[in-house]
Amino acid sequence: MITGAAVISEYQEYSNKKRVDFILNNYYGIEEYIRCYEEILCDNIVSDRMVDRREENGDLGVAIQTSHRSDPTAMLATDRTTVFEKMAENARTRHISDDLELNQDAVTLRTMKRDLGFVNHAIRMLPVHARSELGKVLSREKSLDDVADEKGIQYESAKMYVYRARRKVKKQALEFMDRACA
Repeated sequence: MITGAAVISEYQEYSNKKRVDFILNNYYGIEEYIRCYEEILCDNIVSDRMVDRREENGDLGVAIQTSHRSDPTAMLATDRTTVFEKMAENARTRHISDDLELNQDAVTLRTMKRDLGFVNHAIRMLPVHARSELGKVLSREKSLDDVADEKGIQYESAKMYVYRARRKVKKQALEFMDRACA
């Protein structure tokens, strides 16, 4: 199971092979992890921008609106939308924040989403039955015992069946990643 923000800094250092293994091992919760961490990262980036704006205006205290010329809620919503657009997988810019650590985390999350997309594409390329079985095992809807019972085979045979499907997915996802990074 994925735990903590340390995963982001570790993921940056992983080889493509290790990234695919990480995604397959954590397939059950990785999409939610990415979404949650994106929210946290977005909040941190927007907060940094607000502090920077206040410092630029010479205001280091609590902001009180007296001019009635701007809408801070709209500005916050616009900032959040802009940050999410820049964190999108197909965004053209890699620069999201002036904070290098936050910027690197955003780039890593974008990479994680891209890699997850490659794994999902590779799963969809499997034959229908293998795709279904592997998907249910990865998403923890089924155990290997369930697969063995449904197929009428031994546990070890079910384990090998899932292993082979997983190996095909890994090989195909690595090909996608290698082409994308070339």
